[in-house]
Amino acid sequence: MWVIVVILSVLFGVYFYVYKSRRSNLRRIHGKGQGVFITGCDTGFGYDLAKRLDGLGFRVFAGCLNSNGKEAGELARSCSKLLHVVQLDVTKEDQITAAKAYVETVHKNTGCGLWALVNNAGIDCFGDIEFCPMEFYRRVADVNLFGMVHVTKTFLPMIRKSKGRVINNTSVKGRMSLPRISVYGITKYGGENFSDCLRLEMRKFGVKVVIVEPGEFGGVTGILSGSNLKRLQDDKETMWKKADPDVKQVYGQKYLESQFSGLERAADTSYRTTTPVIDAFEDAVTLENPRTRYLVDGGRGLFDKYCLYARLNSYLPTAWMDFLVDRWFNSLGIAELGT
Repeated sequence: MWVIVVILSVLFGVYFYVYKSRRSNLRRIHGKGQGVFITGCDTGFGYDLAKRLDGLGFRVFAGCLNSNGKEAGELARSCSKLLHVVQLDVTKEDQITAAKAYVETVHKNTGCGLWALVNNAGIDCFGDIEFCPMEFYRRVADVNLFGMVHVTKTFLPMIRKSKGRVINNTSVKGRMSLPRISVYGITKYGGENFSDCLRLEMRKFGVKVVIVEPGEFGGVTGILSGSNLKRLQDDKETMWKKADPDVKQVYGQKYLESQFSGLERAADTSYRTTTPVIDAFEDAVTLENPRTRYLVDGGRGLFDKYCLYARLNSYLPTAWMDFLVDRWFNSLGIAELGT
């Protein structure tokens, strides 16, 4: 089996080398004041993409969870006057409606329309299914899935009018199933399905729908540091507090602690910059004929094990893939079970 894994890894490596070498020669549209609305611009991919597209001449509407925050202020100061910071919590209907009205007002006399919508806002969650309360599933789905759906439905008439495109940031974890990521993973699987359905429905209007699937970039996006890491650690305390007595007895608190002990280390294995993902987003926004999916490798080793798994998952038997999960992803905490 390992011989097959190595051969497929080499083939994928050659493919991406060839793709990157011809990337600069592909035909692109130019910004020239065309609007792009991006959600989740406080940090990470959204923040960096807003700066990239502003530099290309697009009129960027940067949706921020805290439009008065430090990060939003830094974004506005570092970009041109074409960039607009917009207050947007994707779980709040009134803020989504207000954001649309603002975009319509700005574009009313510009002669340009809203060319692209980038659904990037998202939050993470981590833990075994038996430990995760239903409130976790609802909280993450409200942002990652229903927030994406609601924002898309609100802005879609504008995108349809411009024959533009919708770009949805899902994840490599929308193409693979691993232990302890069900809360997050089902929202990303849902985002994949929503995007594919939308793509098929929008073909008749000339609207393109593109999916970007980042691999191991958690350490550079802020999702595994600062307040986000604290939230994940708080989640751990909530899991233990709300767990059924039987679950506590079977798993043990030491097992739960061991699952979270690897989160900070995981940040050290991610790619060092967001550049590969921002390149993919730029292609999705600017190429005349973008790809349907951009699976973007991260990590710091010879390969991104998450992306490799996602590719192999389409070809190898389930039993083989389960074996790889046990070897690559499922070793943490097993020795602590029941203690």
